[in-house]
Amino acid sequence: MEISAEKTKLMTSNTSGISRKIKINGQKLETVTSIRYLGSVITDENSKLEILSRIAQTTAALTRLKPV
Repeated sequence: MEISAEKTKLMTSNTSGISRKIKINGQKLETVTSIRYLGSVITDENSKLEILSRIAQTTAALTRLKPV
């Protein structure tokens, strides 16, 4: 199995005691604060971004509906 450093991101919820300088094949992994996984937004802080994302998705779906 090969791991691609370009496609792999690093997110931690607790940075105390965790080294954030992880390298794969000499390339440092990018550290991110949020990711989208299976349609959900996962952040290292709270769920506010997830709620706003779901509201936006619902609004977009409702605007596509046609009156019956």
